Amino acid sequence: MLMEQERGPERMRVDCLVEIIEAAREYLEHAVAQVPRTKFEQPGEAGPWSLKDVLAHIAWHDNQMIDLCETKDLVGSPWWELPMDERNDKIHEQFKETPLEEVLAFFDKAYLSMLTALKTLSDEDMNDAKRFTDMPEDWIPWRMIGNNSYEHYLRHVGQIRHLAKKIQET
Repeated sequence: MLMEQERGPERMRVDCLVEIIEAAREYLEHAVAQVPRTKFEQPGEAGPWSLKDVLAHIAWHDNQMIDLCETKDLVGSPWWELPMDERNDKIHEQFKETPLEEVLAFFDKAYLSMLTALKTLSDEDMNDAKRFTDMPEDWIPWRMIGNNSYEHYLRHVGQIRHLAKKIQET
């Protein structure tokens, strides 16, 4: 699972993390709203990914955080063991034939379920890797969750805004 430890405060409360995730999601949804729904499956200029593909990719990461929060176990998809590009290719392949409406439902459900699962954790859980099975002791749980949720959303906002701009120009 993606993990970066350089950003953010040392400790985090669950309610604060939820608030940050919700704000980033709102920003992401604002970017998505700039793309007409009829263009969600149009590939981007920089590669084969459409907005539908990006949303499926984001939802896959949210879905992975559900299991982490519910089980407090670092077990996840074996795809985490792959290099990022290879993992992303597998996610893309998994969802490329999935109808748009199913991807959009998954995008919403994974996000809401992740927030629900996150709210079951304690503030202590957020800050102590020893509370999670198989998590390296030098990891900080909230930072890993943040990297795979709000930071991940923000990394894709620029991509989505670029796609929206290109679509508006055509």
